[in-house]
Amino acid sequence: MADKDYPWSYMFDATRLGNKTRHVKLSLNEEERAQIAKSYDLTELPELDVDLEVRPWRRDGLAVRGHIRARALQPCVVTLEPVECLVDEEFDRTFLPDMDSKGRRRQNDDTIEIDLDIDESDPPDLFEGPQVDLGAVVCEHFALGLDPFPRANGVEMDEKYAPDPEEDAKQDEEQKPSPFAALEALKKKK
Repeated sequence: MADKDYPWSYMFDATRLGNKTRHVKLSLNEEERAQIAKSYDLTELPELDVDLEVRPWRRDGLAVRGHIRARALQPCVVTLEPVECLVDEEFDRTFLPDMDSKGRRRQNDDTIEIDLDIDESDPPDLFEGPQVDLGAVVCEHFALGLDPFPRANGVEMDEKYAPDPEEDAKQDEEQKPSPFAALEALKKKK
């Protein structure tokens, strides 16, 4: 996971999981919801419930399957009046400690080139110490479930502010350098 601050934290001790699957139900209190609402520019966050299934993964990692249900009020992008947004997100994540069972640091080299397959699952996230911050994972997936451009019912954008597709295409064409101009510039350099 990225080194980033999240508005809510729920630390899970991976060393106490053992070989059993644990089910965790979380209902955030008013203060926690207000903190998340402020961080994601929400008008209000009246409900946020999370169901987690945490199970062992490989020798010393863990896998987390989660389901987030929330009701949020977001400001309309046109009128700023509150718009209700229902979040219903599911996720699957895997985690490995940054040290292997022999005490060696695992390599997380960002310079390695890898082929990605959209049908494959994501590589595991590394975590330091005995705990994984599942609150950060919930915050990430909650934010993904929010409407990026909420609009109140019946609100239309004024035509004078709407983008003109022909004008956009014309600007794109003007910004593209001509291949012949590039060749001409190369000739002048020689």
